[in-house]
Amino acid sequence: GEDPLRVLRGMQLAARFALRAAPETLALCRRLDPGGLAPERIFEEWRKLILLGERISMGLEFLRESGWVRFTPELSALIGCPQDPTWHPEGDVWTHTLHCMDAFAARRVGDEREDLIVGLAVLCHDFGKPLTTREQDGRVRSLRHESDGIEPTRRFLERMTRETELLVWVPRLVATHLAPSQLYD
Repeated sequence: GEDPLRVLRGMQLAARFALRAAPETLALCRRLDPGGLAPERIFEEWRKLILLGERISMGLEFLRESGWVRFTPELSALIGCPQDPTWHPEGDVWTHTLHCMDAFAARRVGDEREDLIVGLAVLCHDFGKPLTTREQDGRVRSLRHESDGIEPTRRFLERMTRETELLVWVPRLVATHLAPSQLYD
């Protein structure tokens, strides 16, 4: 059927079981939109992606290939957003985020609440880069992308949940995600 929730289920199932969608499935998904879906139903599929996905990158790629990334403008903005190849030889912010999500999935701690908060923070950690990325002195720089990522992170989360704990802690982690390496340096 043409239940739009199936697209989000496809996202999380692709991540859980390393599945790739058939072209006809992607074509069907492109005709659907999430209008009318309850935010809590949408959030449940994202929760499963974060907590159960083994290859979260495959779920996010399903979202891109199905055209549904357009309904998450914060993620869509990462596609093609450049990064300095010295620090990010993997490419744009989208590709970096896919790598980060797979690394997160391999290192979950097993506490569902902590894994959800940290996983969402990893997903959102560079939402500020499309707002701040500039070429400066022949280098790609994203100065203050941590703090500029707070509002896009809140918008992303608020479309799906009103859980105070998530709305407080995920943006805080986004805002401070460079602090450990800065303290080490």
